[in-house]
Amino acid sequence: MRRIDSFTDINTPSANFHISDDLCHIVPYGDFLELLQYERIRSDRTGEAFSLLIFEGSRTIRDEMELRMITQLIKPNLRSIDHIGWYGSRSIAILMPLTDSEEAERIEMRIKRQLKERGVNYPTICHTYPTNWFTHKYDGGDLNYTPWKMENQSTEVGNRVARKMPVWKRTFDILGSSLIILMLSPLLIVTAVFIKIVSPGPAFFVQDRVGHRGKTFKFLKFRSMHCSNNEALHGKHAQSFIKDGNVPMVKLDDAADPRIIKGGGFLRSSCIDELPQLFNVLKGDMTLVGPRPCIPYEAEEYMRWHTHRFDTVPGMTGLWQVSGKNDLTFKEMVRLDITYSRNLSLWNDMKILFRTIPTVFKLLGKYYGKFTGKVEKKIETLEMEYEPVAMKS
Repeated sequence: MRRIDSFTDINTPSANFHISDDLCHIVPYGDFLELLQYERIRSDRTGEAFSLLIFEGSRTIRDEMELRMITQLIKPNLRSIDHIGWYGSRSIAILMPLTDSEEAERIEMRIKRQLKERGVNYPTICHTYPTNWFTHKYDGGDLNYTPWKMENQSTEVGNRVARKMPVWKRTFDILGSSLIILMLSPLLIVTAVFIKIVSPGPAFFVQDRVGHRGKTFKFLKFRSMHCSNNEALHGKHAQSFIKDGNVPMVKLDDAADPRIIKGGGFLRSSCIDELPQLFNVLKGDMTLVGPRPCIPYEAEEYMRWHTHRFDTVPGMTGLWQVSGKNDLTFKEMVRLDITYSRNLSLWNDMKILFRTIPTVFKLLGKYYGKFTGKVEKKIETLEMEYEPVAMKS
C-alpha cells in the first residue's frame, strides 16, 4: 500500500506544497477508505468493534510544521495495528481496530489535551462501529445478526465506504432508460390496459424497497397478482431462506399459483412486469444494473455482512440474475452482489445487460415447461377421475 502525501491523491486544489518524507506514514485518502472497508468487513463477520477518530480541521491544513506537530503528538498514542490517514482535504483520522467507544474516548481526550498544550485546537469526532447494532442475540448467540432499521443505516462508516454512483453510470442510466421507455411505450400501454381488463384494481404495484445505503424508496411493477393477497406468506418464505442461507431461493409462485392474475405468469417470466422500474432508474432510485432491492421485512432478517448489498444503487438486472437467479442460495446471491459492487465498470455492466436477454428467454422456457406440465397433470387427473368403469359381461 502506498503511503504518500494524500493531497495529490485526492486531487484537492489546496495541494500546493510537498510533505517531507517523515510524514509519508500518513495513509492517502483512497487507501484509508480501503482500510476502513476492510475493518468494516472484519467487524461485520466477528462482531468486534473498531473506532474512527476524525480531526476535523476548520481550514485546509497548509502548514507543514503544524501538520508535523499534530502527527508527532498522535503517533505515541497509536498501536502497531492503528493507522493515521487523510479523511478528505480538511481532515486526518485515526483508524483503531479492536477499540470500543470507551477506549476511543480516552485516546481522544488524551490527544486533545496534548494538542491544547501546544496551542493547537482542532474539533474532533469519534465514531465507533458498530454502534447500537447488537441489541439482542439470534440463532444461539450469533452476534452478526442485526434487525434492520432505517435510522441505523446512516452511519459515518457505512456512508463513507458505500460507493457513490459514478458519473458514467448515471449518464448511462438516464440515456438507456429514456431510450427503452420511448421504444417500449406501446408495450407499456398495452400491458397496463390488459391488467385493468383481466383484474379489478390498479395496473401498477407500488411497494417500499430498501435501496442505496439502506434508504427506502417506492418501487414500481406491473401488478401480476390479485389485490387481496396477504404478504405474510411471502414474508415467512423469505425469512426461511435468509435464515438458512444455503437453500435455493425458489419463488412461491408458478403457473398454477391462484394468487396470480390471468396472464400474470407470462408477465413475470418475461420480466415485462419489471419494466415500470425504468421510471425508478430515471428518477435515480435504481440503476439498470445492480443488486435487486429487497423488501424491508426481508432486510429485518439480514446479518450485518448482508447489508453490504446496500453499498451500491439497486438495479433492474444484475450479476445474480444472470448467474442462476432463483437456482442460487441467499448467501450466493449476497456474495455476487458484493462482488459486483466492488468491481463497478461500464464493461461489466454491458456484459450483464447482454447476458440478461438469454436469461429472460431461459425463464420463459421454464415457465412454459411448468405450464404445460401443470396442464398435462391436470388432464391425467381428470381422465383418472372420470374413467368409465368396464361393463361386466
